[in-house]
Amino acid sequence: MARPLAAELDRALGGELDDVLAHVEHALEDLITGEGMPSGFHPDSHLAPGVPRIRPILVVLATRAAGGEARNTGDAAFSAELLHLAVGVHDAALGRQGGRRRRVARRLMGGAVHWLGGNHLSLRALELARHAPAPEVLGEALDTLREISEVQALAEDLRGREPSERDYRDYADGHTGSVFSFCTRAGGRLAGAPRPVVTALGRYGRHMGVAWHTLEDHWSFSLGPEQLAMHLARTTATGRPLLPLIRAMSVDPEVDALLDRVLAGGDADDTVQLNQRVVAAGGLFVTRRLVVEETLAARRALRSLNPSPHRDALERLARSLAASGGRDALVEVTE
Repeated sequence: MARPLAAELDRALGGELDDVLAHVEHALEDLITGEGMPSGFHPDSHLAPGVPRIRPILVVLATRAAGGEARNTGDAAFSAELLHLAVGVHDAALGRQGGRRRRVARRLMGGAVHWLGGNHLSLRALELARHAPAPEVLGEALDTLREISEVQALAEDLRGREPSERDYRDYADGHTGSVFSFCTRAGGRLAGAPRPVVTALGRYGRHMGVAWHTLEDHWSFSLGPEQLAMHLARTTATGRPLLPLIRAMSVDPEVDALLDRVLAGGDADDTVQLNQRVVAAGGLFVTRRLVVEETLAARRALRSLNPSPHRDALERLARSLAASGGRDALVEVTE
C-alpha cells in the first residue's frame, strides 16, 4: 500500500532536497548514538518500507512553494523531525501508566516501553527553531508543543472510557496534524510569505497529517498476525485510539472480547479473527474514507498559492496519499 506514496515522494526528491535530508539523517544518527538514548532506540522504526521521512520534505516543499530557498530550511527540518520523535517518546511515557488494557499490553510487549528523554528532544527542537532564519518559526514550534500537550491530556482522559470517532479525529489532529502543520507553516515563515499563504500552508499540513496518521492505522491491519498483535499492544499501551477498532467495536460486540484475548497473549487465530471482524465491520473502509476526505481538503487549501512546480508537488503528495487510501472510498467521497 505504501508503494504509490513512496514513488511520489521519490519524484519530489530533487537535488535541492538532498542536502537537507542528508543533514537530518546525519543529525539523527548523532542523536541515537548520544548519551541517554537506549540501545534499542531507532527513530525510523515507524517508517513503512521504501517511504522516506515526509516531515523534512514538507518543510522544503512548503518553503519553495511560498517562494523561499531550500538552503534556509535545515534547522527547521530537523526541528520538525525532533518534534515528531518527542511525540512518540511522550506517548511511550504515557504507556507506563495505569489502565487494565495498558498493563496487559505492556506484558505482551515484554517491557519494551521506555522513557527516552522526550523533554530533551522538545527542548532541542525549540533550540533549532530559535536559530532558524525566520524568528516566527520558534513561535510555531511553541504552538505545536502546546497542541501536543493537549492531545496527551486527551489520551489520559481516554484511559477511563472507550474512544469515539470524534475522539479519534481530535487525537489525529493534535498528534500528527499539529506536527505536519508546523512543517508547512514553518516553510511559509522561512519564505517570508504573507499571513494568508502561511495559513493556507498550515491547513494543507494539518489535513495531510490527519490523513497520514489515519493511513498508518489502515496499513497496520495488513500486518501478519504476530506483527499486528504487537502493534495493537503498542498502541493500547500508549493510549493511541485506532479508528478501525473504534468502528468495529460500535458494530460488532465480539470485537471487544477478541481484543482482550489478543492482548492477553492469545494465539494467532484470535488475531486473524479480530482482523477479519474489523474488516467485516467496515473498520478499514472508514479509515480509507477519512484519508480521502482529508487529502481533498489539503488540496483545496493549496488553491490560494501561486502556481509553481513545488505547489504541484504538494498536490501530488496529497493525491498519492488518497490513492494509498483505496479506490472504493475515493469513489464514494467524490460522487
